[in-house]
Formats: sequence, structure tokens, C-alpha cells
Amino acid sequence: MSAYYGSSARRLMIAALIPLAADAAAQQAWLKSFPIATDDLLYDFDNALPVFAHEEADEIDAAAVMEELRTIEDHFREMCGDRPADPWTYEALANDPAWAAVRALAREILFVLAGDRTLPMPHINFIPAAIDTATPPPVDHLAP
Repeated sequence: MSAYYGSSARRLMIAALIPLAADAAAQQAWLKSFPIATDDLLYDFDNALPVFAHEEADEIDAAAVMEELRTIEDHFREMCGDRPADPWTYEALANDPAWAAVRALAREILFVLAGDRTLPMPHINFIPAAIDTATPPPVDHLAP
């Protein structure tokens, strides 16, 4: 993010909300570009929420959005329960009403915290796993 949005807790929450607020097609494209799973959106939010709630507890606008943040948390909790359709597929992002509700709430919260409902998707520095960490790479004894 290029703009300054306050404390690190607030920036962490905004970074978690941006992908949640994006439309389904943008979410699908962004997730597939790394590739990361749909439930990573939940994990980013789950990691940001307690930090934000603790660090921003005295901020007026943070208090104003805590109910909506808890509602997003409730939607995710429901999505993790027994349901007839899998909410963690790329297709569910476009078809599941819970994802639509999460998107709407995330947009409203972004407006309060950052002054905008849609911000550019965050860039992720993706580091692929090493092929074989048990075998050290060969050493070039001729190199200076």
C-alpha cells in the first residue's frame, strides 16, 4: 500500500480487508496468481483481527467497525461449519451468499478505516519452497 493508514495494526487489518472487499473475479484472479487457497483470506483476517482489536481499542473509528468485523468473523465461523456446499472453492467466491455479505462488510469497513471501498490488491512476495532441503547444494571449490 502506498498511502499511510496509521498504526501497523490498522495497516494489517486494511491489508486483510482489501482482498475481502474485492469483487469475486478479482479475488479469484489474485488468489490464482500466487497460487494461494481461498481460505487464506480467512487466515489473514483471523491474524489481523486480534491485533487490531487490541491495538486500536481506544480509537473512535476502530470501535465503530468492531461490530462489523465481528460479523465477518461470524460469517467465517459459519462457513467453517457443516454446510451443503464447500465455501472454500474459487467458484464459491462468486456464488456463496456468505462471501457476498463478507465483501459488503469489508467495503464498508475499508471506507471507515481508509476512506475508500476499493483499494489495489496487496502485493505478496511469494517464496516457493525449496526443492530438497535435506541435501545441501553442491559447492564450487573453484569459485573465488
